[in-house]
Amino acid sequence: MDLKKLKMSKEIKLSKSILEMKFMKKTKEKVDKAEEDAEGQAMYSNEITEEMKKSGNIIFRPASITICKRLVEGRLSFGGMNPEIEKLMATDYKKIVVEVEKRKEKDITDEEMAQRHSTVVNTISNKFKKKRNRNKKFQKPPTNEPLI
Repeated sequence: MDLKKLKMSKEIKLSKSILEMKFMKKTKEKVDKAEEDAEGQAMYSNEITEEMKKSGNIIFRPASITICKRLVEGRLSFGGMNPEIEKLMATDYKKIVVEVEKRKEKDITDEEMAQRHSTVVNTISNKFKKKRNRNKKFQKPPTNEPLI
């Protein structure tokens, strides 16, 4: 960086009238960019450390509780006060409803689930029966006897 500063100080600065000529447009852009960079560095020199300069661009995400508590971000409008925002809210709500419906869709029906559950229960109960009782199935009690 010190070498660049020495070169910049040794270079002859061109006047504004020369830089505004048609053939000097690119040079003018370079000079303007260099001036803006120098101003930015001077402005933030006390906040930016050398480690930050070496590490490059790092994205910082602010710690927020909105994700954890599922809070709504952004602007809200109710009662027709801001129709544009209400349209955006309606489209967002529709997206959420569609997503919830997709989660609620069932792969198998309740009857199929009950049937599979009963077969699993029978299989497990057979595992704990003695060999001579495995072939016997559950029999319904006679209908004329009251159930207790």
